[in-house]
Amino acid sequence: MIITIQTTPVKAHAENQLLVKIFNQKLLEKAAELQHFSLRHLEYVDPIYDDVVIYLFYNPKNQMRWYIANDVSADIQVLIQKEMNKLGMVAQN
Repeated sequence: MIITIQTTPVKAHAENQLLVKIFNQKLLEKAAELQHFSLRHLEYVDPIYDDVVIYLFYNPKNQMRWYIANDVSADIQVLIQKEMNKLGMVAQN
C-alpha cells in the first residue's frame, strides 16, 4: 500500500510565533519519520496499490493526533491503528 503522511500546520499568532514554529517543525519531523521509517514496512502489505493518507495535527490541548483521511478497508484501519499505537501516537476521537 502507498502511505502518505500530511500535516495540518498550526496557525501563527503574534504572541506565539516561536511556539508555532516549533510545533510545525515537530509535525514535519514526525511525518518524515512515519513515512520513511516507522510505517515503511506497511508498503508491502496487500493490497499493494491502495493509498492511505494519514494526517497529523495538534488538537486544542497541544497534543499531536492523527487520522486516516481517505476510505480504506476495516482491516487496513486496524493495521494502521496497531502500528500507530506501538509508536505512542493517539488517534483523533
